[in-house]
Amino acid sequence: MEAHLDKLSYSVQNLAVATDLSVDSIQKAIKRSELVPSYFGSKPLIPVEEARRWLGSLPNEKPERVA
Repeated sequence: MEAHLDKLSYSVQNLAVATDLSVDSIQKAIKRSELVPSYFGSKPLIPVEEARRWLGSLPNEKPERVA
């Protein structure tokens, strides 16, 4: 019998894939403290709950362009 575990956290690269965003966008959100990773040694891991919180905090409307 195989054990099946749901994902508990994402690497920066895997979160980028999962959200259809760039790695750079994820890293910038971390640098702005909008997205808070946990660390295993020096590797940032984003817990699923934190990823969902961050995604839920994003605006629901497209920002208007400033000319």
